[in-house]
Amino acid sequence: MKLLNTKKFKSLLVVGTLSLSLFFGGCSSNTVISGTISNTNQETNDNYNALNNSTLPKDSEEASVERVVDGDTVKVKLKGSGEIVTLRLLLIDTPESVKPGVDPQPYSMDASNFAKELLQEGDKVYLEYDDGDKTDKYDRHLCYLWYYSKDDNEWKMFNETMVEKGLARVGYIYSQRRHLDRLYDVQDKAKSKKLNIWSVSGYVTDKGFDVDAYNNGGTTQYTSNINTPQNNSNQTVYANGGNSSSNKYHSSSNAHGMKGSIKMTESQAKSKGYESCKICY
Repeated sequence: MKLLNTKKFKSLLVVGTLSLSLFFGGCSSNTVISGTISNTNQETNDNYNALNNSTLPKDSEEASVERVVDGDTVKVKLKGSGEIVTLRLLLIDTPESVKPGVDPQPYSMDASNFAKELLQEGDKVYLEYDDGDKTDKYDRHLCYLWYYSKDDNEWKMFNETMVEKGLARVGYIYSQRRHLDRLYDVQDKAKSKKLNIWSVSGYVTDKGFDVDAYNNGGTTQYTSNINTPQNNSNQTVYANGGNSSSNKYHSSSNAHGMKGSIKMTESQAKSKGYESCKICY
């Protein structure tokens, strides 16, 4: 009887010890996991806030992506008011993909699909407005759109990315031109690499896109517009600068009362989308 009691006691002791080990082991495991998640989230938030403070333009306004219409038109929800607005992205022009009664132009769907992949519904974005009007006559917000690039781990300008990929040309009808030189720089690189819209000579024009040139396999028009020494393309001309909406270049720096003119060669003026003044030439 005494031996039996001893065996029972030892059995109870072993069971109790195992139970305590499992109990404390489980608590220890949960504590470590919980602490790891908390630290990771905190680190991610700190990094994200640091990016917000260091790389976004001053006074940019937060919004979220609602829908990408095409390569240069996006709908967003403004953070403050919750209003859904349409953006007309400044200084860029992509081939038409959604114009009623018109077939999609070459590379228009490439531009649209690229934009839709880059800007997902609900993504946080920031709007950078330029000097002058914030909206056009259609009530579209005129701005530069900034998105967070996970590949580069930084905020980037969507307008610039589209030009850099050869999916948009630099073009403008509004007076806002804060980043014009910056976009021309990346456009020159896209041209030299013959990326997308630049792969067919003559397709990109000062007015937009020439579908006939594309269908005909390209022309020499694009090349001659940029590099025509036989037409004295290296002569000095003066283009409207500042906040002027004119896209003309002139023979003198103060022609027609022009102020803040930009000096360049005629070929440079044409490559930047300027046209000759009919009075000066």
